[in-house]
Amino acid sequence: MLTAAVIGCITLIPGFIAFPLAASLRDAGAGYAQIAIFISTLMMVGIATLPLEIKYFGRNTAVKRNVLSLIFAVITSCVIGVIMR
Repeated sequence: MLTAAVIGCITLIPGFIAFPLAASLRDAGAGYAQIAIFISTLMMVGIATLPLEIKYFGRNTAVKRNVLSLIFAVITSCVIGVIMR
């Protein structure tokens, strides 16, 4: 799950590509929790866009938003992992 989270945080992929990619990962045998954290961090956490966020929202707000999004992604993926067993 850590690898999926890191890849999701640093990758910049639009949703219309990410969701079919998630289906392909599921078909290849990836777990639901790993797919959930990958998609969640991909959509919510933006390491690539962090400098732009800092410019417009300030360092404190941008970092808080990314950290809270990462925490929420971890919690959500754990819940999905338990539910989808």
